[in-house]
Amino acid sequence: MTDPRLARLAGKIIDFRLRPPTGPYRTFFTTNVVGAVNRILGQPVPRSYTVSTEPYPHSEERALRALIDEMDSVGVRIGVMNGRHSVNRPVPVHIEDTDLAALTKRTDNRVLGLAGVDFDKPMNEILEGLDTAVKELGLVGICVEPGLARTPMYADDERLFPFYEKVAELKVPLLFMTGPLAGPDISHTDPVRFDRVARRYSTMPVVLGHGCYPYVTEAVSLAFKSEVTGLMNVFLSPDVYMFAPGGSGYVEGLNWLPNRFIYASAYSFCGVEEGVRETLKLPIRDEALDAYMYRNAEALLRAVEG
Repeated sequence: MTDPRLARLAGKIIDFRLRPPTGPYRTFFTTNVVGAVNRILGQPVPRSYTVSTEPYPHSEERALRALIDEMDSVGVRIGVMNGRHSVNRPVPVHIEDTDLAALTKRTDNRVLGLAGVDFDKPMNEILEGLDTAVKELGLVGICVEPGLARTPMYADDERLFPFYEKVAELKVPLLFMTGPLAGPDISHTDPVRFDRVARRYSTMPVVLGHGCYPYVTEAVSLAFKSEVTGLMNVFLSPDVYMFAPGGSGYVEGLNWLPNRFIYASAYSFCGVEEGVRETLKLPIRDEALDAYMYRNAEALLRAVEG
């Protein structure tokens, strides 16, 4: 029997962190991190992920088609993919903005892109690249991973202030990669760092991908501060960490602050279908579920469109 809540959400869901199993993401998929996260969280390896790594002709096209089919099976209308330049890893990953724009076209706008930031470039080139990404390539936001730069930085490092000023000027959401893998140690995901940035640039929507896990209570407190003070615009996107130890705190926070949470599967850490179905098993109130699964993200994307 079909879950009535799934039927109600069909064709509306926005998955705010989804890495397509094709193109430049294949490098990321060949690392051991993805399989390890799948195993620890008890999630099956997504079929489209498996197809993407097969040494056969047209595997990328078949994997992309499998991903879209998986999105359709649970009513995911839009996926949001992020660019990245994570050089401080055993296997560096580079996802270029032009690749994201091409993937958007290949999927008929089913998957939209957030520009990545290469901190090996001078700041003036980074700022010019943001203009190009948003105004010319049509990317809908920015993704930043300062803890994974060649010289790791904290989010509130003053060297990043010109970057934040440009993002605020462009009026697009900024997604931070947070979580336990966001830097050399977990101090890089401490919510106080993002608190300082969000307060300084109060009009800039800040989305905290992976929800600052394991700082669950502190992250929810930051969302609360954003909601009640109006001095910042912070959203939590805990994605797969909703299902990790301590993740029930995110569920409580979502029911308490439904306007401050954004859904994501973090594919391929979790399958697109599994992410939706596992989320629907959680004790989330219907009104909060609608806000989480599409309304809040839809509002951010609509603001970009104008």
